[in-house]
Amino acid sequence: MNLKKLFRPKSLAIVGGYWADFVYEGNRKIGFNGKIWHINPSRKSSKKKKYYKSIQDLPEVPDCVYLAVSSDITVKLIKDISDIGVGGTVCLASRFSELNSKEGSKKTKQLISNAGKMPFLGPNCYGFINYLDKISVWSDQVAGKPTKKGVAIICQSGTIGNTISFNDRSLPIGYIISLGNQAQITIEDTINYVLDDTRVTAIGIYAESFTSGEKLIKVFNKSRIKKIPIAIVKVGRSKIASKTILTHTGALSGKEDIHDSIFNRMGVARCNTLGELCESLKLFHIHGAINNDKIAIMGPSGGDMAMIGDMAEKLSLKFGKINPKIRKGLKKVNHPSVIISNPFDLQTYNWNDPGQLEKTFKLMFKTNFGLNALMLDFPNIEDCDTEEWDAIVDKFIKSSKIKKNAIIISSLSDTLPKYLRERCFKSGVVPLQGMTESLIAISNSIKISKAWKNHFDIKISQKINNLEMKIKTISEYESKLILKKNKIPIPKSLITNKNNILRDYKKIGFPLVAKINSNIVFHKTEIGGVVTNINTEKELKRKTYKFKNKILIEKMITDPVFEMIIGIKNDTQFGPTLILGAGGIYTELFNEKTTLLLPLTKKIILEEIKKLKFSKILFGFRGKKVGDIDSLINTILKLANFAKKNSNNISEVDINPLIICEKGKGVFAADALIHYFKN
Repeated sequence: MNLKKLFRPKSLAIVGGYWADFVYEGNRKIGFNGKIWHINPSRKSSKKKKYYKSIQDLPEVPDCVYLAVSSDITVKLIKDISDIGVGGTVCLASRFSELNSKEGSKKTKQLISNAGKMPFLGPNCYGFINYLDKISVWSDQVAGKPTKKGVAIICQSGTIGNTISFNDRSLPIGYIISLGNQAQITIEDTINYVLDDTRVTAIGIYAESFTSGEKLIKVFNKSRIKKIPIAIVKVGRSKIASKTILTHTGALSGKEDIHDSIFNRMGVARCNTLGELCESLKLFHIHGAINNDKIAIMGPSGGDMAMIGDMAEKLSLKFGKINPKIRKGLKKVNHPSVIISNPFDLQTYNWNDPGQLEKTFKLMFKTNFGLNALMLDFPNIEDCDTEEWDAIVDKFIKSSKIKKNAIIISSLSDTLPKYLRERCFKSGVVPLQGMTESLIAISNSIKISKAWKNHFDIKISQKINNLEMKIKTISEYESKLILKKNKIPIPKSLITNKNNILRDYKKIGFPLVAKINSNIVFHKTEIGGVVTNINTEKELKRKTYKFKNKILIEKMITDPVFEMIIGIKNDTQFGPTLILGAGGIYTELFNEKTTLLLPLTKKIILEEIKKLKFSKILFGFRGKKVGDIDSLINTILKLANFAKKNSNNISEVDINPLIICEKGKGVFAADALIHYFKN
């Protein structure tokens, strides 16, 4: 769909009263140079302003129409608007799908039908502000100022859009787009549109839900190709947030572990707060994704440098090693008491001599680091003289021309004044506010670069679209036989009964595990349906006499290094996804898992395993046995291939535990269940 006339109109018609007035005044304030007409049949024209009775009365067809009328009238008018060939429409009205009612659903379908091929934004949305072309189709006050280049803000909350526009962080904004219910134009469509605008330097997103897994992956890949970084605040991790989302937009929140996997894999920075989002976007706007993960930070406060060190370690940020030549130079231009290090405590010996500090700055910019940062908090300009601070900043900015990778960081968000931030932007220096937010921004930039460099496509297999489909679960033994056919190792096992168990066990040998085999009872341990470490016939008879019907007996795997969960979950948007986590007795102890999108490589699997805390045990923690990592990775790949081949009928696969033996002795699916969709 062509969205150019919607988002970059040369003529605009607004329909309505109170909210339409905001749009009219907003365009006057921002400096819109195109034609603008106000439609309101109940208002009388005057010398100052003319009102039109209907869309048909306009002197020409507008590129864009803003509808600030009730939901019923919106549904009726959008057909008239579409019929005359309008380029696009913004629908303010609520009481559509967000109601989660038959009435709301019916109205939404009518709206889509009446719009035809004409693109429309909303309903239940504020609209958009295009600062690049000086256009405001926004149902509130317009903050911010026009710019030639800037970031695009896409949000599923108009108020969040307002909040970002009101920011006191000097973030250059090119677009703010509110999506509302996404009845037609989706978040993926909007990302795709702004990616094609060469004036957009980065994209910031506030998201509650996504409409299409395929489209989402496609636009994220497009951002990688175009080198336009994306930062996102995706809500829905908690039950409270998920409930709020449902009442807000009528969309169910997606599974956040899957979203995390997509963001990490595709190189999208996930932020927790709007502050983190804004600071990340400021860094992206000037420096993009940083391809050198070595950084340097200096400042006049040892306290700041100590805090920086602690925070950086949590974020896995790497401080570059200062080479001997530059180190020697730094010693010459600094007081003997100053210790040359990174982070670099400059102390205050040269504070009153900006020229001497400039020598230090120039030497640091000659290092081969991805970023060079100055940590500096300004006093309140209303209370104190800032001449000294201004002079130091000037020297830092001047020195940064050696290598354009400079950042100024304030420890608090409100100690970097506006005039300084704007001076920095003009000079290509990033003014970051807040120590934590700044370091997260740096970490996000580096992570994106690494993900782009190590890119491996995500390909969604066939999905199950019907959430109402019934599930059929097969027994543990049947599940294991299927896994075995797909070359996933299982312990030696067989099915027997009480009458034959003393005969059949000999085919397996001690030590044994005995279980009830059922496609109904899944949590066998809780009802005493699993007996382990059976070593004699007497024990075997005594411990299984209560078991009924079929009994599964299998060789017990002794002396394991670790136990894991590996599984498959078929998601309605993203198809089969693979889950890794601590299993067996370690599940509650570690309580961690990760979700991976398919396809996978050995490298990706290994990297994801290493991110998990329990991986230290697998790799031989404190001299203990090393697990069979190669067998583990190969088994995970085989399970992923099995899921891909059966994506049209598998709901879930649970292997818990997968026992990892010491290196060279393999892994075994000690328990497993496969859940199928019934045809």
